[in-house]
Amino acid sequence: MSPDVEGAPRRQVATTALLIVAGVLVLFVPAGGEGRVLLPVSEGHGLSAVDAVGAALLAVGATWLEVLVVRRLPHLALPPRALFALGLLAGLGVGLLIASVFSGFFWWWAVGAAAIGVAVLVLVPLTARR
Repeated sequence: MSPDVEGAPRRQVATTALLIVAGVLVLFVPAGGEGRVLLPVSEGHGLSAVDAVGAALLAVGATWLEVLVVRRLPHLALPPRALFALGLLAGLGVGLLIASVFSGFFWWWAVGAAAIGVAVLVLVPLTARR
C-alpha cells in the first residue's frame, strides 16, 4: 500500500471528528442567539436555522464516521459479544436522545449521549488505527 492510502482512515476519522465537534458547538449557541423557531418539535423544543446548520454538520460527520467504522469492522478483531454490546449501547443511546425530545424528563439526552459516547470512545480509536 502507498503511504497515502495507509493514513486515509486516520485523516478521515479526524475530518469526521471536526465536523461533529463543529456541529455540537453550533448546537450550543444559546436560545437567545438562535432566532425564531422554524419547526416546532414539542413543547420547549424547536428547530431554528442555527440548529439546522448544527444538525446538518453533526449528521454528515456522524454518518461518515459510522460508514468508516462499519467498513473497518472486519479489521477491528472484536469478539461478537463485544460488537453486540457496543451496538446495543449505541442504539440505546440514540433511542434515549430521541425520546428526550418527546418526554417530560429533559435530562434523558445526557444519559443517551453518554451511552453513545462510550461506544464511540471504544470504536473510533480502533477505526483510526492502520
